[in-house]
Amino acid sequence: MDLLTSLLKLLGRAQAPDTGFVEPAGLLSPARAAAAPPARPAVRSAAGPVPVLDVPRPFEGNVNRHFTAALLGVGTLRASEVGSAERRIVEQLEELAGDSRASNLVPRLPVVLPRLIALVRRDDVSPRDLAERLSSDPTLVGELVRLANSPRYRTGRDIADLQGAVIALGQRGLMQLVISAAMRPIFNAQQGRFSRNASTRVWDLTERCSHACAHLCSNATGRFQAYLAGMAANIGLITALRVLDADYWEQPSDAEDFHDALARAAAKLSGRIARQWEFPPTVCRAIDQGAVCPPGTAGGELSEVLRTADRISKWHVLVPGLRATALQGLDDSERGCYIELECAFSR
Repeated sequence: MDLLTSLLKLLGRAQAPDTGFVEPAGLLSPARAAAAPPARPAVRSAAGPVPVLDVPRPFEGNVNRHFTAALLGVGTLRASEVGSAERRIVEQLEELAGDSRASNLVPRLPVVLPRLIALVRRDDVSPRDLAERLSSDPTLVGELVRLANSPRYRTGRDIADLQGAVIALGQRGLMQLVISAAMRPIFNAQQGRFSRNASTRVWDLTERCSHACAHLCSNATGRFQAYLAGMAANIGLITALRVLDADYWEQPSDAEDFHDALARAAAKLSGRIARQWEFPPTVCRAIDQGAVCPPGTAGGELSEVLRTADRISKWHVLVPGLRATALQGLDDSERGCYIELECAFSR
């Protein structure tokens, strides 16, 4: 029985969710993260982080084109001409982004998501009561214990049982778990030529981006919306992979202009999907601004948070475990964000 099915068994009397969000227990404040020890170098072993890219100066290049290239298995990018097949793919994605009609290529919001969030936000459920409700499903128990012992929660002790996990995670960690459980099937739904391998990497990015958004948001009451923005910011890549699976049979292009256009089209699709899902207007606006505005463009706080979180999260997926010297070109917020991701997602 998968985790989402396990959670569905527990919905019971769930009420409508509110929009408040409490920072996950594993998140450091920007000030604390900036003061944290430097990131350790990557350990080149089967269990350690292995860079996807070999780049001499990370953070200086265009991370969006590097990320789409990594998704398609392309190595070095070149300033070469975009082929007709690639132009057709980009045109198709642009049409989807501007089409208000439903499409089977656009993921639908999991209908259980609001109820899943409501379950762990009920004020009348104590840790003991919640542990009793969860204890009947060993799959879910194992996932909760695993999450409670993961680096991002930094409990400082081994969690061995369900009640200890519920207490360690609290409502904050449980909310993160149920949102992830509801969203993750979207990233695992396709098994085509490109999505078979790339969807896992997109999910890795989504986990990091949502975590980073909540970490960077200085407004405590806005962290839930920041988390949602990070969750949806790259969902358009899933649609792009579905289009490539269906209609692109050539060897993936190494043209820089193609990957720039592919990244822009996917970002526009993310905004369209967020609106279709009826996410809060501020979330949709932040995603839209990230799709069409260059870095440094004035925008609201959430837009700035999302730009930074998205950029640093992509670099962290591509080149984890960087030494402190590689982070010197970042500002304090960016450096703290990368260090936070190292702490939260180190394996």
